[in-house]
Amino acid sequence: MTFTFKFFPLKDLIFSIIPTIGSYGGYLDGIIKFPNRYLALGTGLIVSIILGIIFHSENVRTYKKSLAEILAMGYFMNFTGRLAKLLKGKADIGFSFDKKSVAYYAPVNVNVIVGIPKSLSSLVKFCNMVEAKADVAYIRESTKNDPYWVRANKEEDGTITIYEFPRTLFALNRYLEKEFSNTAKAEKNSRKIYKYFDEKLKQLKIHHSNEFPENRIKFEYV
Repeated sequence: MTFTFKFFPLKDLIFSIIPTIGSYGGYLDGIIKFPNRYLALGTGLIVSIILGIIFHSENVRTYKKSLAEILAMGYFMNFTGRLAKLLKGKADIGFSFDKKSVAYYAPVNVNVIVGIPKSLSSLVKFCNMVEAKADVAYIRESTKNDPYWVRANKEEDGTITIYEFPRTLFALNRYLEKEFSNTAKAEKNSRKIYKYFDEKLKQLKIHHSNEFPENRIKFEYV
């Protein structure tokens, strides 16, 4: 990400960087014994600039991490956590593949595979695989009027398998245009940001572990 004052607030410059110019200059002068005060101040300025770059880099990292964590929370609450509650319940779950007829499955006969991508290329690859392999199905909840859609397959043994992945990660392309401006940058930067997403998702799964049905929602790295 290119340097921008968006990630380097004015207050950091005023209260953190500028005051350290003289301080570091004086401190280094006590150790090195500069021939004049201007050289000492110049050295202090260089040290302060280095600190400013470090502050900026840390602010950028924090922004990316926060963005990934927000997306992870939204994904968990709107899909994974919501579906986990259905699967752990006792009521049959209605699936409609053609918007007309509804087939009902007991929660124990519904399995979910969630693909967790490691990079943008793996996200795109898994997305294409799911769209080619599974059909759109609408899940109907008795407590809600509007169904929500998933990609699913009816299996020969009478069960149904839902294939899912965090589509919300595609939103990062818009928020971080510089990092996703070409294929090489997108692949490199997505690995780190997707890792933040995965770490937050793991935390959420631990915090809500009592709401997850055993062995029927499988998270797989793709």
